[in-house]
Amino acid sequence: MKLLLCADVQLGAVCTENLGVELSHKWQAARTEKLSDLIDKAAQNNDGYVALFGRMFGQDRVSESVIDCLFQAVKEDKHIQVLTFLSVDEYNRINYRNDIPENLHLICMQTADSFKDDVIALRIDKGSVELQLADNDPVWIRKNAGGRYVLNTMEEEQVIPSFEPVGFEDADGSMAGYSLLEWTDDKLIGVSSAGNQKYAFQSVELKILPEDGQKDILRKINAAVANIDVDTFLRITIVGRSAFGITLNSDALKSQLQNKIFFVEVYDNTIMDIDEESFENDISLRSEFVRLALQDDSLSESERNRLISCGWNALNGGEVSAE
Repeated sequence: MKLLLCADVQLGAVCTENLGVELSHKWQAARTEKLSDLIDKAAQNNDGYVALFGRMFGQDRVSESVIDCLFQAVKEDKHIQVLTFLSVDEYNRINYRNDIPENLHLICMQTADSFKDDVIALRIDKGSVELQLADNDPVWIRKNAGGRYVLNTMEEEQVIPSFEPVGFEDADGSMAGYSLLEWTDDKLIGVSSAGNQKYAFQSVELKILPEDGQKDILRKINAAVANIDVDTFLRITIVGRSAFGITLNSDALKSQLQNKIFFVEVYDNTIMDIDEESFENDISLRSEFVRLALQDDSLSESERNRLISCGWNALNGGEVSAE
């Protein structure tokens, strides 16, 4: 028999509550695809079970459609028993449904709970899971110091890999895929891991210089994303000092980059290169506006730069896009 282990499953990891309608549908399709792919991988490996650990739902408010995705994926292969290990809150979000698939078992990690059939038995004890596989000695699945799930038969650094990273901060160097626990009636064969991540997480930092014009910035942005696969969750952070009067329109950049890449977040952390002395003796309205903004101590540096940039460009026009 085989048990597919999948930790830190997130059915909505990155800003899903803030997605517009179009992106929500895009995310929904991806979520459905990943869950269906997981069950399909289990079927291909002749697995009898799929165990989902971690925080199932990556947002505080979970829509019915998110739960529908999980139910539909579980129903795709009814011979596979899907064991979901949930917190109390997550358990309460989902257990009221009257259409829970027969092969989906909701197991609350924070209360005494158990599961048993002819070839597998488990029980929960203070957030750890004791697995009894046929006549083999029990194995334990518990969190390590880093919050990842490990088997007592594995080295400490060999965590059960995530189905997908929980967000950009956790994406760098993280494993992604699933682990297979295989056993016979009287012998535990062992654990093997396999990669299984269609949607990669990638963070890119782009530095611009005061001498960079709009075309230079556009070239740098296009070069930074040129080799990034379309099936990517991308965070692009723009840093450095921008020439006075150049505005980086993060929303426009995000919208245009999402035509090329699955999911994009854009952060503008640039500082405007301002020569304050050049405005001291200029009596024009534009210079007076800049002087007043520079003297406003209630503004942070980023807020002041954004205000000056927007005000200056309102008078002069011009913005940066990704095209």
